[in-house]
Amino acid sequence: MATNIMKESEKTFSSPLFALYFISLLSGFSMGIFNPLISILMKQHGVSEVLIGANASVYYLSIALFSPFAGVLIRRVGIHWVIFAGIFITAIATTMFPLTDNITNWFLLRIMMGVGICLYMVAGQTGLNLYANSKKRGVIVAVHGAAFGVGFIISPLIGSFLYAHYPQYAFVFGSCVISLGILVIFALNKSLQEEKYFNVVSVFRKVQVALSGVFIYGALEGIVVTLLPVYLINQSLPVEISSLPLPLFMIASGLGMIPVSYFGDKYGHWKILLVSALVGIATLFLMLMIKNSHAITVGAVLLGLSVGTFFPVTLAMIGNQLSKSEMPTGSALFTASFSYGCAAGPFIASLFMSSLGDKHIFSLIIILLLFLAITMLFKSPDRFQLSTNK
Repeated sequence: MATNIMKESEKTFSSPLFALYFISLLSGFSMGIFNPLISILMKQHGVSEVLIGANASVYYLSIALFSPFAGVLIRRVGIHWVIFAGIFITAIATTMFPLTDNITNWFLLRIMMGVGICLYMVAGQTGLNLYANSKKRGVIVAVHGAAFGVGFIISPLIGSFLYAHYPQYAFVFGSCVISLGILVIFALNKSLQEEKYFNVVSVFRKVQVALSGVFIYGALEGIVVTLLPVYLINQSLPVEISSLPLPLFMIASGLGMIPVSYFGDKYGHWKILLVSALVGIATLFLMLMIKNSHAITVGAVLLGLSVGTFFPVTLAMIGNQLSKSEMPTGSALFTASFSYGCAAGPFIASLFMSSLGDKHIFSLIIILLLFLAITMLFKSPDRFQLSTNK
C-alpha cells in the first residue's frame, strides 16, 4: 500500500489528534459502562460468580490474542477502516448482549466485544504515535489517556442510572455512544507501507521495557479493581476508609498523567519510568510495613501518581523507539501486554493471598517492579533510541 504520511502536527489538538482523543473517550466509556452492566445482567440471571469472572477474563484474553492481527489489518486497510470495524463489531455485540440469556452466547458476544475494542484500541494508539509531534509525545499521549479516564469514570454512573430505570435501553444507549466515533474516523487518513517481511521479535526487543511497564500497570489495575475491596473488607476497616483507595488511585492516576508525561518529554521517558517504578516500590513496602488505615489511602494516591502513570509514559516510549512502519506491531504488542496484565494480575495475586496471606496482595507487583527497575538500571536507554525515524 502506498505510503501517505502527513507532516507531524505541531499542535496538541490538531484535527487527527482531536479525533483520537474523542475515540479514546468513547473507548473508556464503553469499557466503563459495559463491564459492570454485563456482570449485573448475568448475576440477575443466576450465573455464578466464577462464570462471571471467567466471562470478564475471556474479554481481556480476546483483546490480547487478537492484537497481532489488528497490527496486520492496519497495514492492509488503514487506521480509519480498522477503527470503523472495531466500533461496528463492538456496537453490534453489546446491543445483542441483553437479547439472550444463553451463557454460551454471552461468552461468544464477550469475545466479539474484545475483538472490536482491540481493533480500535490498537489502531488508535498507532495513529496517536504517528500523528504526535515527538517533542510533545508524552503530553499528547497523556491527554489521550485522560480522555479514556474521563469516559471510564462517568460511564458507570450513567449506565447504572439507565439500567435501574430503563434496563432495556442501557445497552442500546452505550452502543449508540460508541457509534459516534464513526463521525470522526475519516480525519485519520494515514496509511502505511506494508513490508514483505516483518520481524516481530526485533520490535519486541526494542520495546520490551515499555511492554514490561504496561504489563505491570495492567496487573496493578486489575488487582486494585478486583482484589483490593476484598482485602480492605478482610482488614475490618471502617466503611469510610475502605471506600476511598480505589477512587483515589483512579483520580491520582488521571491527574498525574499530564505532569508526569510533561517531565518525560523534558527529561526522558526512560528516566521518568525508572523513578516512577522506584516510588512505586517504596510505596508498596511502606503500605506493608505501616499498620495504619490512613497509610492505605495515602499509598493509593502515591501508587496512582507513580505506577498509575505507566500507561502514557510507556506508550510514548513505544512511539520514540520505533519507526513509523513498526508502529502497528508495537501498538499491538502494547495492547496485548496491557490485556495480559489485566487478566494475569488478579489471578496470580489471589494465589499469593490464598497461600501466603492477605498482606501479599501486592507481592506480585513488588516483584515485577523490582525486576523492571533492575533491568532499567543495567540497560542504557540510548540503545533503543531511533533519532532518525521521526
